[in-house]
Amino acid sequence: MTDSETNASEAAAYYDKDDVAAFYQLCWGGADIHIGRYDTGTETVAEASQAMTRYLLSLANLQKGDQVLDIACGYGGTLRELARLGCQPSGIDISRVCVEEARRANEAAGLGDRISVKFGDFHNIESPDAFWDACICQESIIHSRDRPRVFAEVCRVLRPGGVFAFSDILTAENSDLVLVDAAFERLGVRGGATPADYRRMAKDAGFEIEHTEERPEDINAHYAKLAKQLETPPAGLEVNAVEKLKASMQRWRTALTGGHITWACFIARKPRET
Repeated sequence: MTDSETNASEAAAYYDKDDVAAFYQLCWGGADIHIGRYDTGTETVAEASQAMTRYLLSLANLQKGDQVLDIACGYGGTLRELARLGCQPSGIDISRVCVEEARRANEAAGLGDRISVKFGDFHNIESPDAFWDACICQESIIHSRDRPRVFAEVCRVLRPGGVFAFSDILTAENSDLVLVDAAFERLGVRGGATPADYRRMAKDAGFEIEHTEERPEDINAHYAKLAKQLETPPAGLEVNAVEKLKASMQRWRTALTGGHITWACFIARKPRET
């Protein structure tokens, strides 16, 4: 299967764009590229993003010394959190910009010697079978046109008993796909996959599902925060980019407030050998 058939090359091109990188750096907090957890609603996007990472990792119940692979590590915020927890983290990402920024930020945090970040595609993970204690993926499987292959690859590289902690932006049940696709257009992807679809894909790949949790209120709060920031955009975002982002945010808000898009996290485990 080629990159175009999996959407890998298109995803890389999206995250490598200067205006996209500026948006994630300036509006999203610069460390994470995923939805945040808003317990009070007063959190900044960056604070909420870190809180969601900590929440997902707590669900995974990782142990010190665990070898953990983030299969779409973005700017490396989760890798740095894993290192602080005493894990042995490594990351791969399809984006050149993300890999370079993750390495830079890891070095700046004094963690460069503890974290490995490489260019890689989660459809074809360069790893021996049954090597990792855990894998992490936050809001990235959405970019794949062959999601069952991603789940199969993760199951292959996990040790028996290993955990896959993942989250994503998903299509709600009984949604209006026209509104979902309009929102997802900025990402270059289409809607349709629901939380039930992700559970099925994971089970088909060989996983046992231990936890599923939908939190649509968090993604609503997150995009409301982003839209608010764009009302007075930070220096560094070009005017044309800001206008496109505002139009995109409006499409997201329409789909979100109508209940057509949701967010969910999952804990899946590779069965232990018997």
